[in-house]
Amino acid sequence: MRSVWFSLLALAVPFFGAAQGLMPSVTNLSGFDGTVNNFAITSSIGEPIITTLTTPDIIITQGFLQPEILPCANIEFRYYPNPAIDDITVEAFGCEVQIESIQLFDLWGRIIPGITLGKNNKVKLKDLSQGVYLMQVFLTNGTSHAIKVLKVEN
Repeated sequence: MRSVWFSLLALAVPFFGAAQGLMPSVTNLSGFDGTVNNFAITSSIGEPIITTLTTPDIIITQGFLQPEILPCANIEFRYYPNPAIDDITVEAFGCEVQIESIQLFDLWGRIIPGITLGKNNKVKLKDLSQGVYLMQVFLTNGTSHAIKVLKVEN
């Protein structure tokens, strides 16, 4: 039985190698790649090692890489006008994120009730007294960012 298994494996290996010939490299953004002669090793942080053996006829790859799960570093915030009189607009760009919700705090750390994100990402500050506030913006990707907001009177 064991010899039958190895015979089938020996017959199947060239077919796997032919498929790997189309794209023999493995994309890896968080690790290293090394090649010596026909032997290549790719490793990545927190994932198993990828081993690729190549000859002029076949390529055999053992292991796998998980899909890209690194956090996106291209998120940009805009908030204007600051200082604000009546309302402030908060926008997030990049990585297909959107603003999910906000919380507004005074400098004592108390949550200001009734402050929500309105139409066109505007936050109404008209009923607040002048001063410095901290706004925590929660995004759809699970991250949050803090913004310092200055409320002034007319």
